[in-house]
Order: sequence, then structure tokens, then C-alpha cells
Amino acid sequence: MSDEDFFALRERAYELANSKHYKRWDQIAYALQAEGFMPSLIMRFNKDTLAVMMITRCCTLARQS
Repeated sequence: MSDEDFFALRERAYELANSKHYKRWDQIAYALQAEGFMPSLIMRFNKDTLAVMMITRCCTLARQS
């Protein structure tokens, strides 16, 4: 598990958040796992409450546009 893998996960999470298909971080987390991202990376991201809040905010903004 490298920082590069983590940054790839973070970038993909924001892509999914901006896709208008998701309402919350937990939905994106399931999608990331289905895409093959390691659960340990998802859990690492999940522990960052600010990042989770930002992802959820992106979901809300994308769905409003």
C-alpha cells in the first residue's frame, strides 16, 4: 500500500462524487471497493473526517447542478 495508491483512490473518489450518481461517502466507498481498491485504503480515507465531509459535500453539489 503506497501513497500513490492512496492518491489514486482519493482522485477516483472525487470523480465518483462529481458524477451525480452518489449521495454519500459510504456509497462511494462501496463503489471503490467494487472497482478493486483495497479495503485498507478505503478505511484510511474513511478515518479522515474532513475528507469524508468534503466528498459528501461534492456529492451534494454535483446533484444540485
